[in-house]
Parts: sequence; C-alpha cells; structure tokens
Amino acid sequence: MKRTKKINQARIMREIWIKRKTTRISIARSLGLDKSTISAVVNELLEKGIIIEREEGHSGPHGGRKPVYITLAKNFGCVLGIEVRPESYIAVVVDLEGHIIFSKRRPISFAHLNLTEVLNTHLESLIEEISQTLPQLLGVGIGISGVVNTEEGIIHYSQPLGIVNGYDFFHEIASNYDIPIFIENDANACIWGELAFHRREELLDFMFLLLEFRDIEKQDTPSSNRISVGMGFVVNGNVHYGHQYSAGEFRSVYQTEDSVGQFSLTSEENKHIFDDERILNKFLHELGAHVGLIVNTFNLSHIILGGDFEKIGDKVKDIFEEEIRKNWPYPYPYVVRDTMWYSAFGEQAVAYGAAGMVLNALFGDLEIMEGIRFTRNVRNSLVVFS
Repeated sequence: MKRTKKINQARIMREIWIKRKTTRISIARSLGLDKSTISAVVNELLEKGIIIEREEGHSGPHGGRKPVYITLAKNFGCVLGIEVRPESYIAVVVDLEGHIIFSKRRPISFAHLNLTEVLNTHLESLIEEISQTLPQLLGVGIGISGVVNTEEGIIHYSQPLGIVNGYDFFHEIASNYDIPIFIENDANACIWGELAFHRREELLDFMFLLLEFRDIEKQDTPSSNRISVGMGFVVNGNVHYGHQYSAGEFRSVYQTEDSVGQFSLTSEENKHIFDDERILNKFLHELGAHVGLIVNTFNLSHIILGGDFEKIGDKVKDIFEEEIRKNWPYPYPYVVRDTMWYSAFGEQAVAYGAAGMVLNALFGDLEIMEGIRFTRNVRNSLVVFS
C-alpha cells in the first residue's frame, strides 16, 4: 500500500474514533481530503467490519435521503488493560467505544516465581478467558509503578515489583504474543485514559495525580509504607516522559532519614494514617504544597485526581486549593476548584488508562489493528490529541 494511502486511512479512521459519529462530508471538511479519497477508505473500512453506516435523523427541507452516519463497529474487537500491583492485578476489557465489557481483580504473588513466569501465567489465562466469550482481542496495555521506557519496552526500575537493574519487558513478554502488548508507568497510563476516552479539547496542560493505599499485609515483603503517589504530565497536548522516562516519579523535599516511603511520615505515622486524622492532614498538606509549586510554576490548567483520593473525601480538594493559593504569587485570582476533578475510573483508573493507551495506538495505525506490525514500539505508535 502506498504511504499516502496508509496515512489517509489512519487519519480517517482516527477521525471517526475521535468524533464517535460523523459523516463522509464532515470527514472531508475536517481533514481537507476530497470525497473520492474519503469514499475509497470508508468503503474499505466497511468491508473489514471496522466501521458501520446507518441512516439517522431527518431528510432535508426538500426531501431526499436521510443523513448517513459513520460509527465504529464496537464489536469488531476489544482491548485489555491491566494494572499490576505487588499483591494483585486489576484487569478491564473495553470495546472500541471505551465501554467496559469485562473486569477482574485477582491476587498475585511474586514470592516463589520470577517476574516473567508470573506475568505470562496471568496474561495467558486472561487472554484465554477473553477469547472464549468476547470479540477478538486487538491489544493489551499494562501499567505498573516505576520508571518505564515505553519506546523500548524496558522497565528501568520498579521498587514494588522488585526491579532494580532493569527488565526487558518487550523480549521477556510482549514479543511472545501475536498481538501488540504495551507497557507504561501507572500514572502515565491514567493520562492516556483521560485523553483517549474523555477526549476533552481543553486538556492540553494538566497533571494527573494517582494515589494508591497499599495493603501491606498482603505483600510478600511487608513494610510500613502504605502510600504510593505517582504524577503524570501533559504539556502542550503531549505526554511528558522526561529524557530518562522518570518524569512524575515523586519524592517529597521534606523526607528525612527517619521517613518511610515518599513523604516525611515515619514508620509509625504510616501505620496509623487511616485512623489518625492529624497524620492524614499532614500527608495531604505536604503533598498539596508540592502540587501547588508544580501547578503554579508550569501554569497547568487542570488537576485530575485518581485512585484512592475519592475515599478521603472533599478535604483533598480543600487542602490542595489552600496550598495552591498559598503558593500563587500574583494579585489576580487563580481559579482552582473548577479545574480540579476526580477521575471517573476509580480504582480501575490505571487498567482503564492502559486500555485507552492501546486504543490510541490502534487508531493511529491500521496495520497495528490488523496485527501486521505488532512489534512496533509504544512511543511511535501513540499519538496524542491536539
């Protein structure tokens, strides 16, 4: 296939995905392509079963045919998103429109098996289960806590998973399957979820704040650190990874030798953070001070809170707003509350976002969806909306 035709195919397919429902004329206007090009590509996508057409609405004032709308054939396929934690995994399957059609949470243990064995065992089981009842699986996205080179498929570091010297996820896991399998940092996966499923045009400069309270009693190597905070950033419409892929890995400037985890909290304070409001407030004010510095310095437009923030309640927004205003250096007001919201995906935010990351890749290149180039790296496959 000629390169120009491939590019037009990808652009048209992506336009249909982003708009959810559109027409041939609207696609031509939006992309600046002639009608014959649109018709040729749309007809090919109809033959493949990726899209469908249907008449809707009313005829024009002078009669004639009803408008013919193009939408995705949501049952053409599905994608799997997984969050891997030290003690469990959360999996969701979504159709092409982003609706969850399957979800699962299961305990996981790395005590007696190496990482490759554990991941392959659970991944193979999930793929087998999905293949029996759901549409064809088009791809898998996996989100973990740690420093992840998405371009090469390498986990450089992940303390929760015990990775300290690097792990070649592509060769150990992804290359063994005939569908694309991508790896991503958990907070960045959440960003892909917001971009792919909400598709908000105003989300050009924002941060995603992911909070997870870990059940240390179920971990193989118990510690008193119950809190995990990750940050993800979108700058000018692009996910920001940093030159070593560690953007968003957070550590408080107030941490001392007596601290446990990412914050200044001691081991005892970590143990009692759920039953002592004073400790919880200390943690939130410390995190809020860092959020205020980052948001104000980079003049970000939105803050999205994901994971376990909702379990704490509205005091999160109250404290963050207080800290952001405290750090704001100018005499004119800074709008905070209206631009801070909870992610709609709750504890499934990472898994759902990982699925969104895959959809974003599929609708950027038709060959990936058809399984022709499943070995493409994530970074080249992912295209952020702008």
